[in-house]
Amino acid sequence: MGRPSTGITVRELARLAGVSRQTVSDALRGTGRVAAATQKRIRELAEEFRYAPDPLISAGLAQIRRKSPQRTKAVLGYVETGSTPDLTGIHESYRRLYQGAQERAENLGYLLERFSIADPNIKPKGLQKILFARGIRGLVILYIDDWNKDPAPLPLDLNQFAAATIGARLRTPALHFAMADEFANTQLCIQYLTDLGYQRIGLALPSPLDRLIENRISHAYYGWQQSKSAGVRLPVFDNRVTQFESTANAYRSWIDRWKPDAIMSFPQGRLNRHLGLRFPEQAGFVHLDRNPSNSGIAGIDQKHEATGAAAVDIVARLLALGEIGPPSTAHGTLIEGRWVAGATVEEQGRASK
Repeated sequence: MGRPSTGITVRELARLAGVSRQTVSDALRGTGRVAAATQKRIRELAEEFRYAPDPLISAGLAQIRRKSPQRTKAVLGYVETGSTPDLTGIHESYRRLYQGAQERAENLGYLLERFSIADPNIKPKGLQKILFARGIRGLVILYIDDWNKDPAPLPLDLNQFAAATIGARLRTPALHFAMADEFANTQLCIQYLTDLGYQRIGLALPSPLDRLIENRISHAYYGWQQSKSAGVRLPVFDNRVTQFESTANAYRSWIDRWKPDAIMSFPQGRLNRHLGLRFPEQAGFVHLDRNPSNSGIAGIDQKHEATGAAAVDIVARLLALGEIGPPSTAHGTLIEGRWVAGATVEEQGRASK
């Protein structure tokens, strides 16, 4: 008897493999506790007989999940990199990423369990054992670099997981990713500022952060500058604080020399307060990563919750397709933010524009 021309069902795969339908489902999704040899045999049969999930059934199940609470099927891991434990608890942006990921995981019927490679209670090579012991095969990885240090290698064999990163891209090995569209967000911010009449728009940005996100912010800024005359092209100020007084003095010198009428930046409230800067009286000020705690400050809400949810969607899809390990071609989801008005900018005179 030849191979079916239209593929086979889970029931038929289970009969061929001599296992239950649930075991086939778990093996294809990378969930549950299926022996490695059994999982390999089931996937080889699925490939040989051209098994593919019915898209209509999959869509129907997804609709059911959205409408009613589901019994937890499995656990996904949420792994924080970097040398600081509990980044999610410390930083609001990371907390919002996790909240978005957690909510989407629950809607899909998963639990999301958080880990940190900097957790002093976990040995460097112990994390993978913990993940395996808990049946975790899907990972969302909050990938960040430690400033002034080389990126620490992940203490995980990513060939054993369906994984995606958020925050930034992991290049070795290349994984699927979800992250804020920093290029589009910077363009959006510039557009709102120019609509308000600002012309000498400056950018204060920590250089390690820009490198981590592949210079997307500075490239968007320099691209906009190419349309301006040389007299209104301002250099980027690197507001990375290594020694506070020297950074504050350099910031003051940058402002005095280049006289920006608006400043785009990431968190630098301490520098602004130290110099006694008043916004919008002296210049406009916008936050490129505006969070709810930044009440009154204009800027870009990066929609971190949507980014976290997108990362879970990627991992859930990989598990459903049985795609474990780094992909041959990585792809990403970029989330565009939104402008949030605030009292730190105001309409400018347009006579000289």
